[in-house]
Amino acid sequence: MWKSIIIKAILAIAIIGGGIMVIIKDDPAVPTGDINSIQPLPEQNDP
Repeated sequence: MWKSIIIKAILAIAIIGGGIMVIIKDDPAVPTGDINSIQPLPEQNDP
């Protein structure tokens, strides 16, 4: 009985620790290009 409790505790700690590590290491990518500029769409021919 003690072995199963210890195994469950170790698994819970590993899962929670892995989740925290993923959240900490999740570094969003910097957007490329100038996001502050607005350019008009090119004119299109009539379909």
